[in-house]
Amino acid sequence: MFLLTMLHEWMKIDTIIDFIKGLVFFSLLYIQAQLHRHFFFSFFMKKKYFIYVIGAVFSTLTGAALLVVVNYFWIDTAYYERGEISVFQDFAYQIMLCVISTFTMLSFFLLRQYANEVEKRNEAQLMLSEINVKYLHAQLNPHFFFNMFNNLYGVSLTEPSRTPELILKLSELMRYQLENANRDMIRLKEEVDFIANYVAMEKERVGKRCAIRYVLAGEDDELNRYRIAPLLLITLIENAFKHSLTNERRWYVDIFITFSDGALTVDIKNSLADKLLKNNSTGLGLANTRQRLALLYPTQYKLHCAEMGHDYHTFLTLNLKSSAYE
Repeated sequence: MFLLTMLHEWMKIDTIIDFIKGLVFFSLLYIQAQLHRHFFFSFFMKKKYFIYVIGAVFSTLTGAALLVVVNYFWIDTAYYERGEISVFQDFAYQIMLCVISTFTMLSFFLLRQYANEVEKRNEAQLMLSEINVKYLHAQLNPHFFFNMFNNLYGVSLTEPSRTPELILKLSELMRYQLENANRDMIRLKEEVDFIANYVAMEKERVGKRCAIRYVLAGEDDELNRYRIAPLLLITLIENAFKHSLTNERRWYVDIFITFSDGALTVDIKNSLADKLLKNNSTGLGLANTRQRLALLYPTQYKLHCAEMGHDYHTFLTLNLKSSAYE
């Protein structure tokens, strides 16, 4: 921009003072364009067009007036003394320069913003594809299904009347995982139903050894109205069961899910596993969940996980107001 602005003046630059004068002139032009972009263009983006027009006119006239003053008293006083141009004509010329520099600056800004958005979108698609593949193969622990089939076998021998219901719940878990892992968004109702089935199967797996509480507070019409990324919450639920096994203290898992007016809250508390019973964990599941949240809901979530004595607390808040069905 400096080269283009000063191109017609290069033949006149003979000394370092001339170069400094050209640099000052360009700096004023550049600052005026940057102030327009940072302070006034935001009103245009917010569709406050009247305020934007007033601000743009004020910025342009002020910048042009300042350039005329600097030109008249310092940069090129001889130009005016020779009478080659009037102050009014120079003012009109400086207005055009300010307009051109502003539009040039905005063009660079919008092109860069568009390029960044395209790059982020491509990165997001690649990351989501990789994460979805991982979730397809490893989201639900294979040991969970192995244990459930063993439990089903035991139930079929002792309480055969319950077997069809449990088989149906297990098939719904597997169907949901296979059908929805590659979708971008699903209804929140489908996700919480999936979690309810998962918790019900865990109750069958661990029997009466673990005290399990699952509470869902939310209206069905709201749960059907809002959307969420599939399999986003299950890792938090699965980890609560996976890392809660204890023989030394009370073994428990408490899950409270609340949804109201587009705000989802997931509050999970569970016992911490005994040292001898702890599962070796890479933390990949939780890391993937954090990645997906940061990618899909960058400013709309808060996730806190912390040990509290012999308990573990996971707390997630997620704003889904922008994902409601019209």
